[in-house]
Amino acid sequence: MPRLQQVFVVVTAITLVAGCNGGGGATGRVQVFVEAEDTIPEGLQPGTGEENIVDGWAADYTKFLVVVGNFRASRSADASDSLVEPAVYVVDLLNLPVGGFVLTEFDDVAAVRWDRVGYDIPNASAAAEAAEGTAAADHEFMVENGFSIYVEGAISKADGQSCLPGTDDCEPATSVKFAWGLAAGTSFDDCAPEEGDAGFAVPSGGTAQIKPTIHGDHWFFTNITQGAEITERRAQWIADSDLDRDGETTLDELRMVKAADLFTPELGYSVTGAPIPVTTAYDYLAAQARTLGDFQGEGECPTRASL
Repeated sequence: MPRLQQVFVVVTAITLVAGCNGGGGATGRVQVFVEAEDTIPEGLQPGTGEENIVDGWAADYTKFLVVVGNFRASRSADASDSLVEPAVYVVDLLNLPVGGFVLTEFDDVAAVRWDRVGYDIPNASAAAEAAEGTAAADHEFMVENGFSIYVEGAISKADGQSCLPGTDDCEPATSVKFAWGLAAGTSFDDCAPEEGDAGFAVPSGGTAQIKPTIHGDHWFFTNITQGAEITERRAQWIADSDLDRDGETTLDELRMVKAADLFTPELGYSVTGAPIPVTTAYDYLAAQARTLGDFQGEGECPTRASL
């Protein structure tokens, strides 16, 4: 994955006090941030590199809204010990506050490993709050539509073409826009960093920074990742799904395109492990939208369930 946005915080030492471990032992503090992968503010570039779009398209976002919340953590060693924050927020990932959006904080937390961690990307409801940096109009829009995610942007390529799926009928298309809102609510559990043990450890007298990380490139993947993101990134399917060739690929158009005409094994595609049946291009988008929640940047939350 690309370099992630840096979140700068002041880590404050605290006095050792009896905390939620109930045993009067060492404690620390936990801060939970919502973080955007760099593909969201910086887009994706064409090329042959591991992080590039290999079929020559560039991609950029002009809006990226997501609903995040219901953070939870517990310990296998003591199931009665838990950290829970049920609050849910609409977050504008292109307008995060300086230092990142703090989802929640916990004080006097047992200074041990919390190995069972999860959070949700739910469909927006009236209970969802607007995060700092999120416009009231965007919050209202997400709640009214019950979306879990909404993105606007475009793919571009100087010599790009749009080819009707399953045919050789192609026309020039140097830029194709998209504006997609999805009610693809999903829970993410058993979160673990890219390396090391599951969950996080709280340092005695210090602060653990926990970062649910939202990724912005999964619908360009050629497979449905459930662990290490070993995949290529392709965008031609978006251009080919612009059936009326007006320069924008809509959700209605995606619903009309057979997945088998776009996501072929010859191009390296596989829908094995998709969280929903994939019969149309819309299904492929919705399936990938249910995989966007990661942990500590590159880490994964492999246990996913529809909400």
